[in-house]
Amino acid sequence: MLKKFISLLTAILMTFSLCACSTDESVEETSTHSNEINAIVVYYSATGNTEKVAQTISDHFDIPIYELEPVDPYSEEDLNYSDEQSRVSIEHEEHINGDLEVELTTTDFDEFSDADHIFLGAPVWWQELSWVVEDFVKENDFSDKTIIPFATSASSDFNLDNLTPLATNADWDEARRFSSNVDEDEIIEWLNELNLS
Repeated sequence: MLKKFISLLTAILMTFSLCACSTDESVEETSTHSNEINAIVVYYSATGNTEKVAQTISDHFDIPIYELEPVDPYSEEDLNYSDEQSRVSIEHEEHINGDLEVELTTTDFDEFSDADHIFLGAPVWWQELSWVVEDFVKENDFSDKTIIPFATSASSDFNLDNLTPLATNADWDEARRFSSNVDEDEIIEWLNELNLS
C-alpha cells in the first residue's frame, strides 16, 4: 500500500514539474518573440560612446552586431579635431575635396543579405556621420532595406549628405542623435517609438 502511495505521489510531482517547465518555456518564447525583427546593427565607435548605443540596440532586439574597423585604426591623437595637423582634421579636408577613402577590415557581414533593417551608427564628425562608415555603405546593396541611422556627439547635430548618395536604393529612416553620455532608457524609448516589432 505504501509503495502504491509513493508511486502515485511521485507521478503527481512529475506532472506538476513538467507543467511548470512548459509554462516557463512559453513565457520565454513570448518575451523573445515580442522584440523579434529581421535586422542587424553595424557601427563604428571612436571612443566607445557609439558602441554603447549599438550594444543597447542589439541587446534590446536580440540581433547581430558588427563593428566597422579601419585597417589603420585611429589613435587618441588622430581624433584630436582641434589640432589642424591631426589625422581627422587632414582627412576632413580630403573628404571635402572627395579625395578620401578609409579602408575597412571588412564590409561583408553574414546576416546582411537577409536583414530588412540596418541600424547604422557612428560618431558625428563635422556635422556628418563619420566618413569611416562610407566604405560599408558603398560596398553593399541596400535594395529592399531600410537604414536606420544613429549617431553620438557632445552637442553637434548632423546630416546624411555624405551617405545617402552612396545608397540611393535604400530607404533611409529618420536619423537620431544621442549625447555622449546617453542614458539607456532614452535609447530604449527611441527603439519602442520605431514600432519595428
